[in-house]
Amino acid sequence: MRFFEEIAAREDRNLYEIVLYPEGLFYKAYERSAFACVSRVSPFRPSKKHIKYCARDMVSVGFPAAVLSKYFPSAPRPLADGRVVIALTDRIDPGACEVWKASLPLKERQPRGSAGRMAYVAAPPAEERTRPLFAPLAGSSPEAPASVPCGSMVGAKAPMPGAPGSPATAPFGSAAAPYGQTAATALRTAAVANPKAERVVRMIREFRLEAATPVECLLFVADLKKELDGYL
Repeated sequence: MRFFEEIAAREDRNLYEIVLYPEGLFYKAYERSAFACVSRVSPFRPSKKHIKYCARDMVSVGFPAAVLSKYFPSAPRPLADGRVVIALTDRIDPGACEVWKASLPLKERQPRGSAGRMAYVAAPPAEERTRPLFAPLAGSSPEAPASVPCGSMVGAKAPMPGAPGSPATAPFGSAAAPYGQTAATALRTAAVANPKAERVVRMIREFRLEAATPVECLLFVADLKKELDGYL
């Protein structure tokens, strides 16, 4: 049974527990456990995502493992698999949990098709892709190179951007990258060719750092690491 399938099966039967799962430097609670955390412990910020292989939406809350004692002063020792199970004296109301869950917005996954990528990542302007870092000095020899690649020997000739045989764009970090290309432009170019890079770029751009709390920033970094590691 896969990770979220196991959680869904356990939480659908859960009535008297808060189950915390270790995920990196955090503990996360799902479904009814998450509802109990929000309604009885602290107003954590919930996140609802659609888990495709489970064919259902799942809601979760999380906090750094280092502050476990702040929210659960009498928490028992973790089990062999790292889970922390806190017993409740009052029964969790499944109906109230479903109403709460339905009221939460769903965090949509962005399309991975080529059309979606092209709509999101526009090609850099021609002048940005071909602008040299250095312009030739007035009165210099026509044979002098218009630009000198970073790290090359002074005086060595290099192909002009846009010249026959010279690519207009190149992958980020490539030695053939166009002169004057900014980091943002190179990242957009790489994102067009790599769906995973495009999704990571979108996650970073959509995260509102100025409005996030330190805990939310840590949770975002954890989610970003999962995406890079192919967690889902």
